Amino acid sequence: MHNEYHRWYSPNVGHDMQLKVFGHYGRPLLVFPCAGGSFHEFEDFGMLDTVREHLEQGRLKIFCVDSLDNQSILRREGHMGD
Repeated sequence: MHNEYHRWYSPNVGHDMQLKVFGHYGRPLLVFPCAGGSFHEFEDFGMLDTVREHLEQGRLKIFCVDSLDNQSILRREGHMGD
């Protein structure tokens, strides 16, 4: 199965952002991690196995994005806007 890993520095949030893409073609599916999670959760928890056939047949392309929860809404100190 085709997969890609992307990482880049975002000056807007002040740190690196990460993204994994699965599949070579198909209807796009944007996957957000659970609260406080990371972009690799979908893969780590075996969810790719449930859609593998769709990915391999080019019917689905999955984009797993990183989260800013720990730097924003789940942040325990300071103000969310800092």
